[in-house]
Amino acid sequence: MIVCVGPIFLDRVVKIDSFPEKPIKLVAKGLEKRLGGPAAVASFAVNILGEDSELVSRFGDDDAADFLQSELNQYNINFDKSITVNGALSSQSHIFEDNHGERMLAVFNEKKLLGEKTLPSFNFTKEQTYLIDAHWIEAAHYVAKNTFDRSIKCVVDLDNFSKNKTLEEIINYSSHPIFSETGLLQYTNGKSIIDSLKNLYHDNNKFYAVTLGSEGVYWIDKGKIYHCSAPEINVVETNGAGDVFHGAFARFIHANKTIQESIELATAAASLKCSRSGGIRAIPNYNELIKFSDQLKPTTEIK
Repeated sequence: MIVCVGPIFLDRVVKIDSFPEKPIKLVAKGLEKRLGGPAAVASFAVNILGEDSELVSRFGDDDAADFLQSELNQYNINFDKSITVNGALSSQSHIFEDNHGERMLAVFNEKKLLGEKTLPSFNFTKEQTYLIDAHWIEAAHYVAKNTFDRSIKCVVDLDNFSKNKTLEEIINYSSHPIFSETGLLQYTNGKSIIDSLKNLYHDNNKFYAVTLGSEGVYWIDKGKIYHCSAPEINVVETNGAGDVFHGAFARFIHANKTIQESIELATAAASLKCSRSGGIRAIPNYNELIKFSDQLKPTTEIK
């Protein structure tokens, strides 16, 4: 079982031909309503790739929550430990997506929802792996600390955060911290991916990784830095690719695959997701992933 902890969003996707150079009226080519949020989408990736998953999140008590919960029910993803905040709106985002798959997001989180400090009840066991999104920082810190104390695997998704003591502790406690490029350079105040990974490892001898979209993934493990290239694809939709990566990585780490195998398969999963449109319904299943992973170039060690 992989327990995914973090915010869930109702995504309203607006399809456009291209982004204008200045604010103008546009004609939308399509409108879609989808489930979103890093931990939430990751829970679907885990499930579709053949491992049981559970989502622990915060819902409002509105129509958006009804839709999101119906999506979770359709895939039999348990969310019983999640919290419903009475009188609050669920988190939502509006996403403009062009015909090259690139997107721009506007995110809305109601203060009442974010202000709810009640933490869910967790039953930490060795049979679990946790995946946490640091945007629900109180829950992320609680999970990271308890998994650290119990030597339970914990993957943390690190993107668009505010650096503070609590976040530093989350990163130190988690077994598998994975940054976005922006997140890594912001956290380390560095200008180089390689130097930033080396500096992190020097301070705390453990695994760190950074995702770079079409440039693949770099990581450091046992003092050595590696690079997995992303396969060339016809990009249709990039939204949610990172979430699929984290879910796939957690799924294979949970199955006791090596770091390299897990990153390679997660890279293939995210790339294959980008070649399709449809949100969670574009996530590849296990057989599709294994077949597609043959297109990966060999992982290289950076000397």
